[in-house]
Amino acid sequence: MKYDKIKGLDKTISKLIMGNDNQTDYEIASKVWDHWIGVGGNAFDNAHIYGGGSMETLFGKWHKSRNNLNDIVVIAKGAHTPNCNPDSISSQLTESLDRLHSECADIYIMHRDNTEIPVGEFIDVLNKEKKNERIKIFGVSNWTLERFQEANEWAKKNNKHELSILNNNLSLSKMIRPLWNGCVSSNEDNILDYLENTQTAHLSWSSQGRGYFLPDEITKKIEDQITKNETWRKPGEHSSGPISCYDSEDNRERKKRAINLAEKFRVTPQNIAGAWPLNQSFPSFALIGPRTIDEINTSLPSLDIKVSKEDIDWLNLKN
Repeated sequence: MKYDKIKGLDKTISKLIMGNDNQTDYEIASKVWDHWIGVGGNAFDNAHIYGGGSMETLFGKWHKSRNNLNDIVVIAKGAHTPNCNPDSISSQLTESLDRLHSECADIYIMHRDNTEIPVGEFIDVLNKEKKNERIKIFGVSNWTLERFQEANEWAKKNNKHELSILNNNLSLSKMIRPLWNGCVSSNEDNILDYLENTQTAHLSWSSQGRGYFLPDEITKKIEDQITKNETWRKPGEHSSGPISCYDSEDNRERKKRAINLAEKFRVTPQNIAGAWPLNQSFPSFALIGPRTIDEINTSLPSLDIKVSKEDIDWLNLKN
């Protein structure tokens, strides 16, 4: 496992972060989380909305039984649409900490933005929760660069703690349609330049494009299964599958280049895709959502791939 630091947090963080959004059975989840610890993972991404709170409850039960809270990094998320407002940050955090059996989250992340609310109102409540020692550092997910900068400029002017983390999609396959309403991609030149120039930490969700870099026939099966499962979609609305959200002429070229580079490193194109966000020139972490021990193991080779700046740019069609 590889590790990095985020300013303001006293713990090192594994570069790969376990996403706790898909486990429903405690016995299975415990084996997956135990294995994650065994391979050196120490960070866990939780959210108030996942499973209606059931997944936070499972995770809280697990770490309490292992007595390892001080050894892991607990991420809590809240304020998802339609409850994206300052009051919900505090009320949902109370519920999440109770489910997680913790008095404080190492990292708190707003799950969405609400542009109808001034950034200062969000910064105020996040600072209040930090002062109350219920969160250590905080950031935002699915925020535009403009809103992120505006929030931190307001924080500076008002002597408040700033946002430490941006948690958007950042994958080699550039998102062409949002997976869900309100999703934002950081694979834009101006955002990548900002992250590098400011050394802002980035946590990427869907960092491997939901299987876009797997063999085409497997990608198609994933697309079909996701489309079948998302029965709540309106007629004519695209699913969150890898083809619906990532397939384009440019991304097909990125996939070809990943296949080419994978042969050089003797790994899979999916591993190259996994390595791409991890090799950025700023503190960059990738959220992964393995459901099984095997899925954890297939993600690990990405950590050992050292991709040069030239190859990072080449994969992303910059040269």
